[in-house]
Amino acid sequence: MSAPGLQPYALAPEAGEALWVLGGRYTWKAKGQQTGGAYSLCEVAGPQGFAIPVHFHQLEHEGFYVASGVVTLVLGEERTTVSAGGFGFAPAEVPHSFRLEAPDTRLLLLITPGAHGHEGMFAELGRPAEDHAAPPQSEEAPDMDLLVGIAARHGTRIVGPPPGPEVS
Repeated sequence: MSAPGLQPYALAPEAGEALWVLGGRYTWKAKGQQTGGAYSLCEVAGPQGFAIPVHFHQLEHEGFYVASGVVTLVLGEERTTVSAGGFGFAPAEVPHSFRLEAPDTRLLLLITPGAHGHEGMFAELGRPAEDHAAPPQSEEAPDMDLLVGIAARHGTRIVGPPPGPEVS
């Protein structure tokens, strides 16, 4: 039995609403309105070394599935490297982050409940991606005060810098 108003659909590999966010390409494969608010699914791709600040969400849980490549996940106090087929999970209010460690890495973010803060935050932080080529490189660091304010409006608190490369 289907939920009222929900429609089945399928997307081609490069299909979905795509945004450049902090130097990475975020492509929505499922938004909350398409899943009855159950979840949102977003694919992240970017250059090797692309990383986001350590943060937590007040209401959303987030899963991380590595579709290809290698990702460093910061989950609470733990830092772990996950390769293709691996998965990580951060419950609401647990600080987390990720860093893409290999070229052509693709990371799927599964966010529940859907249609909550992530969709609005990415829309406010990003800009439409015209194609699925590599994100435009920027030497300019993001305005952290602006980033912190936008994140806070959408239920996310930034609590640390992005993870750097693993030092041996």
